[in-house]
Amino acid sequence: MKNKCPVLYLPFLFLGLVSCNSPVNPDKDQANSFKVVGYYLPGKDISGVASLQYEYLTSVNYSFARPAADGSGNLEPLPNPGILHALVEKAHAHGVEVFISVGGFDIGDGPGIDRRFEVLADKEESRIQFANSVMNMIREFDLDGADIDWEFPDAVEPSISNFTSLMATLSETLKKEGKKVTIAVESHHLPYTYGVDNAVFDLVDWVNIMGYDNEEFGSHRPHQLTAHAPYWLSEIAFDHWVKKRGLPKEKAVMGVPFYGKGTNRSYHPYRMLLARGADPYADVAYSDTGVIYDKVDGYFYMGIKTMQRTTRLAQRRGAGIMIWEISCDTTGQYSLLKAINDAIR
Repeated sequence: MKNKCPVLYLPFLFLGLVSCNSPVNPDKDQANSFKVVGYYLPGKDISGVASLQYEYLTSVNYSFARPAADGSGNLEPLPNPGILHALVEKAHAHGVEVFISVGGFDIGDGPGIDRRFEVLADKEESRIQFANSVMNMIREFDLDGADIDWEFPDAVEPSISNFTSLMATLSETLKKEGKKVTIAVESHHLPYTYGVDNAVFDLVDWVNIMGYDNEEFGSHRPHQLTAHAPYWLSEIAFDHWVKKRGLPKEKAVMGVPFYGKGTNRSYHPYRMLLARGADPYADVAYSDTGVIYDKVDGYFYMGIKTMQRTTRLAQRRGAGIMIWEISCDTTGQYSLLKAINDAIR
């Protein structure tokens, strides 16, 4: 997941017994429940925790914990642990799971540099230490599991096998204590997705597919290169992971962006775009390839119509929706989380 929401830097719902007059807050223990997984990038204090719309979520991924730079497999201490404690208390009070997401696009050595993962995954000793460090953090904060956001294991050996071994060690360690394990993966681009071997599918509870930031790789849709998360990208991503790669449908969770992306590759939160006059229903121009986004001050964004259309696609072809990231949302009638919830209902 890239640090997309802040402007300074620049990724289940149970459908059977839901009242039509209230937000969906499903029983997360139901194996077939529809997941709404929100990555949360904390601010400098706990104030943002209180404003999150937990009633529309099933899981929150706290982003991020970092592997230590020495390759030992230890995790660096969280900079503001009180925020995570507050988040867990608030989320659990609403029946929402909390995961620690480890990694991210920038894990300390520069954007997209994954050396820390490559080094720690290369040795059994450091893989074991990593799994124990993650489990210790889960215990410390009373978390429900861990999400591994390694961007990205290389599609060559030994990176492929090392990632599989790392996930096997982590899965064994966490599942012995009843905790869950998930991963974040690219949407469909070669060679990135093939650093994740199919064997990993059996080791995780679900896979968060990052269905956004596609504009650099749009040779199959050359007239739409500037739209970073069009509807057809979710279709292609489901085709790739479920149909081609064999990821079980019940483990496929499609990612959507709560940020707009400019043609200059800068980012603005959805709530900020609305404040500047963006129309939450503007992205309704359809073509044979899907949605073409309207621009606001040069920014493409996913509005309510496309968000709901993508949610319905995920209901048919997958197990849930993932959001990068939830503090970018607004509240009230134009909330994207509310739009997702309305589509599920």
